[in-house]
Amino acid sequence: MENRPASEGPTQPMTPPVEKASAVEDFVDIFYAPASVFARREKAGYGLQLLVVVALSALFAFANRGVMSQIFDVEYQRGIAKAMAANPQITAEQIASMRPMQEGIATFAGYIGTPIFIFILAFFAWLVAKAVSAKFTYQQAVLIVTLAWIPRLLGSLVMTLQAVLMDTSNVTNMFSLSLSAARFMDPDATNPKLFGLLGSFEPFSLWAAILTGIGISVIGKVPRSRGYTAAAIMFALGTLPLLLR
Repeated sequence: MENRPASEGPTQPMTPPVEKASAVEDFVDIFYAPASVFARREKAGYGLQLLVVVALSALFAFANRGVMSQIFDVEYQRGIAKAMAANPQITAEQIASMRPMQEGIATFAGYIGTPIFIFILAFFAWLVAKAVSAKFTYQQAVLIVTLAWIPRLLGSLVMTLQAVLMDTSNVTNMFSLSLSAARFMDPDATNPKLFGLLGSFEPFSLWAAILTGIGISVIGKVPRSRGYTAAAIMFALGTLPLLLR
């Protein structure tokens, strides 16, 4: 019988290789294998993915600047009418003097708003996750929200295609190009709270909420039901301002 050298111990099990993928694959796989994307990026940074999301968001904002300016005009005129009806002492000139600042803020939000929203949502994701016993860092929360934001880019693409292929002269409100029920409602004849609430229930926002729940579940090491519960709480918190205005 051949003697085994004393230094040779029992055979060690092989450690399965860590799945490697590029950021481009993340943007593809998130649509059909989101759990795998969150699992392989659990200990990775979010910088490159966030940069791509912000860049694409800004690109779509630039492409849609014409129709968004038209929507701003319609909403601004509607706001002037409501303000003057509520306070007759206010003149149209006084309200118009505030337009440059408000238009500047809207433009700024279109280009820079995405990373701000992501960082804010990440804080709420990190906070709400504690309620379902999910544990991860704020940096991981930013990663979750960033990856979950990708379907919103698809929503921006859909808006861009509508602006290019359709007649947008009848655009009457901010939801005119959305895929929500508010698209088919008259904003002047509908309760503002109901109108805003229905506008928030559009497929790409709901898709992002579902992905957020999956990310919380995978990275936070909790059952999927708890991840979805945390995402539902976040979605409800996001619609709360619409009910309080």
